[in-house]
Parts: sequence; structure tokens; C-alpha cells
Amino acid sequence: MEQQFRAWLRYSLVFGFYISPTPNASKKSAQANSLSPTNQRFTCSLQRLKKLYLYVLLPWLCVLYMNGLASRKPIPGTMLSWTVATLFFSSQALSNILMAAEGIWRQQQHETFLRLLHEIEFSLRLRLRLDIKLDVFLPRVRQLLRFQLWLSAICVLIFVYNFIKLQYVGYFWYSIWFAIAMRLRLIQLLIYVCVLRHYMRCLCLKLQQLVAYRTAPSQQLLDVNYDKLQTLAYLLAIKDIYDLLYKAFELLNAFAGWSLFSIIFCYMLDYGCTLYWALLSWEGYLERRNYYVACFWWLLPMTIIIWHLCYLCYNCKQLDRLIASMLCRIIVAGSSQSMCAYRMLLQQFSTQLQLQCIEVTARNFFTLNIRLIMSICTSIATYLVIVIQFLNI
Repeated sequence: MEQQFRAWLRYSLVFGFYISPTPNASKKSAQANSLSPTNQRFTCSLQRLKKLYLYVLLPWLCVLYMNGLASRKPIPGTMLSWTVATLFFSSQALSNILMAAEGIWRQQQHETFLRLLHEIEFSLRLRLRLDIKLDVFLPRVRQLLRFQLWLSAICVLIFVYNFIKLQYVGYFWYSIWFAIAMRLRLIQLLIYVCVLRHYMRCLCLKLQQLVAYRTAPSQQLLDVNYDKLQTLAYLLAIKDIYDLLYKAFELLNAFAGWSLFSIIFCYMLDYGCTLYWALLSWEGYLERRNYYVACFWWLLPMTIIIWHLCYLCYNCKQLDRLIASMLCRIIVAGSSQSMCAYRMLLQQFSTQLQLQCIEVTARNFFTLNIRLIMSICTSIATYLVIVIQFLNI
């Protein structure tokens, strides 16, 4: 899984999301040591060029933003729309600067996160003897990735076809890079959370077998090794894998928290502005009435990505609570020394799950879940009501 991610992330360098580590970083791989001196020098030079590109990307984004501000002047009679469009354009530029900054200064957390995914997969296979069914899961992930990319590309092309005919385009052509980068960043995080949810489901499957053995020993399955399932080492393996999952979510929040916050904030502004223009077009305030047609194709992929990401994050939190509830159902009988150690570990694990929870947050400003979607809808509705009141004055 880790190698699959690195292959996909190779193209993220263009937008500054990720840069592959140097061969001399932390733990040297056998592949890096087997390279000839010439190849090693070439690899190090390539790494320096990649990092140089990221450092050049930051001022280039600032220049692109300043050029957009200098090129677009307010149109008489549209001061409110120009102010809102400028605020939205500024938030898009800030989001891209934060994403590029995370790619540079949060590279180590990102790299540790990818290694943790490999360690979780390795632990599930070897320590729990669990078939995580990557041959089935990986095609689904690729299908999800292709669906999100093709949907975004097709909808953007239809939007541009309808949008270029309109009388006011604002900062659109200056912000097209910003919009594409933010959407790809969300798709990247969507794939990460999807993989983590799959690993949590695999852990829940093994824990369900343990609960079934402890609560109903008469209902045993033939293909489960219950002698190993009841050991202290097996429960410790489950706890260690959960700790790895929790650390992976913490790293995800660390290297992508600020970009998540800025992107969600931008999308709230985008929803408000787009729906406002669509409402004006629908009511006949504008010369052309096809604003709402273009707005639909712009909002459709954005809505699907945000809803899917929030749903996956909510699902991960539900799985975390399911693990906690299953641990509380485990019954340990006997008073031998091994059973006392088993009971102590079980109590420690249950207490740990009660004190901490797995969730995806935007630097603790908000948590990505289903409630966030309701909060976004409420904020957008409030914004539209206020703007329409200004329109009627």
C-alpha cells in the first residue's frame, strides 16, 4: 500500500503536496545502499531540485495572487460583489500557500504517516494473521480515485464552457490553479482516510472474533485459531495496532490540519458566492439567466468530495467507538496469573479508548463529520439571507 501511495504522490510535487524523502533520510533502505555512487549523486541532485521547486513555488503563488489583485479592478455598481470576490480569491491564495508550506515543513510527518500505513498493514498480516484483501481493496481505491478525478475534470470543463459566456468572471482565470490544487488536496486526503478506515474495519473484524469467543464460546468457527485468539500476546497485538492507527490519525491532523481548515473555509465562501450568483440569475437580476447552470456544475464535484470525506471521517469515529464498546463486552474468567495480566491489559486498553478518540480535525477548529456538513449548510443559509437583505435595500 505504501508503494502504491508513493507512485500516486509522485505527481503531487507539481502542487507542492509531497516530496519523496532522500535516500539518506533516517533509515537507509537496502535499495538506496545498492545504488552506484553515480546514481546516488544523481538521486541527491534530483531531490535538491525537487526541494528547490517547492521553495520557488511559494513566492510564485504570491506573485500570482498579487498579479490577480492588480489586474482586476472593481466595476462601478458591483462594489459588494467585488469585495466578496476579492476576499474569496485571497482565501484561495492563502490555502495554496499553506499547502505548499506543509509540503516543505511537514514533510517528515507526511513521510512518517506513509511508513505507519506500511507498518499497520504488516502488523495486521503477521501479528493477527489477517487477510486484509488488498487485491480487492486496491482496485476499489483506484476506482474511487478515478471517479473523483474524472468527475472533477468533466464538471470543470462544462463549467468553463458556460462560464466564459457570462458578463462577469471575477478572478476566475487567476484562481484556476488555486481551485485545482485545493480539489486535488481534498482527494488526496480522502484516499488516506479511506485506507485508514479499511484498516480499522480489519481490526474490528478480529476484535469481533475475540468478543464472540469470550461471550459465546459454544459458537466457534472452524477457520479461527481460538488457542491463539485467547492469548495475552494476541490482545497486546490488537492494542499495538490500534496505537498505530491512532498515531496515523494524529499525523494526518498534523501535516494536513491547516490546509483542511483553509480549504473548508474557502469552500464555504465559494458555496455562498456561487449560490448568490445563481439566485440572482434565477430571479432575473442579471442579463444572462444561465449563471445557475454553470454554478451547478461547479458545486457538484465539490459537494461530493466534501460529503464523502466527512462521511469517511464520521465512519472512522464510529468504528473507534465500536472498538471501545466491544472491549467492554469481553468477559475474562479465571484467577490464574496469566488471566490477571490479561485482565489488567484489557482494563488499561478500555481506559485508553475512553480517554482518547480517533477523529480528523482541522487544527482543532472543527472536526470533520456529518455535523460539519449541517454547520456549513447553516452558515451558507445565514450568509445568503444577509446578502439578499442588502440586495433589497
